[in-house]
Amino acid sequence: MSEIAASNEGILRRAHLAASGLTSSAIRQLLAQGVLTRVHRDVYRPVVPDDHPLTDFHAAVRALRQRDPTRVLTGPAALSTLGLPVFGRPGTLHVAVDGRGGSSARSVTSTVAAPPDDQVIVVRGTPVAGPARAVLDTARLQSVTAGVIAADQALRTNLTSADELAATLATMRGLPGVARARLCCHLASPFSESPGESWSVVVMHQHGLSAADRQAVFSDVQGRVGRVDFWWPRTRVIGEFDGRVKYGRANPAGRPPEDVLWNEKLREDRLRALDTTVVRWTTDDLRHPKTWIARLRTLTT
Repeated sequence: MSEIAASNEGILRRAHLAASGLTSSAIRQLLAQGVLTRVHRDVYRPVVPDDHPLTDFHAAVRALRQRDPTRVLTGPAALSTLGLPVFGRPGTLHVAVDGRGGSSARSVTSTVAAPPDDQVIVVRGTPVAGPARAVLDTARLQSVTAGVIAADQALRTNLTSADELAATLATMRGLPGVARARLCCHLASPFSESPGESWSVVVMHQHGLSAADRQAVFSDVQGRVGRVDFWWPRTRVIGEFDGRVKYGRANPAGRPPEDVLWNEKLREDRLRALDTTVVRWTTDDLRHPKTWIARLRTLTT
């Protein structure tokens, strides 16, 4: 099964399993044992250690591309194909409405307004909304946070531009959820260096905090201290999003977590010595922002 899946973008269809001699009863047993997981009806994938929560969603997108490569993907399904970050756990694959009509309530796909032809590109043989339309559709169809996270990376990696986002938004007047797309366009920035920073911008905007300078550089008598995520110069407040990836096995530098923590402490000590207040927050704070936002509002107003 693993070889078949590897040759088929990680996807196993019921026909593949039947050709391997597996009956419906055997498939149910493999599902119960956790050897297989169901992506959607008659589509499966092998379970692997440390599965990412979005693995099933990405697999469902690949299965849809294989089953119907002429469907235009948009929203989070397009982000998956474009290699842009997908936020949360989308339960729907959005495709452009066409002559084949709409989708039933039981379908994993949902038909939405088709992007204009000049906003569609072809990726691995599949038509998908281009980066600008994909991120704005994600904002209006899923959430502002999901759209901003994807838009920030698209801007940072030059897959789109602020001008292209604005021009694309202008073609979306009257679509359901376009107000969310408009806010996404307003908040999107190439200065966010992680999904957590992008998410932070959305939460701070939702709670009425004043906009901060981004990626400000600090130096002291020893030289450069480093860049900070957010800086409110009037009140001399620094804001830093603390992602676990910085300290865990996947920290970008590959250094022991204890070394990263110690260096972060030294860096923060130097920042505080410059007559600043440093406020840190985590993903949990973004999910439950009441206390963190209250403290930041007090310090920045």
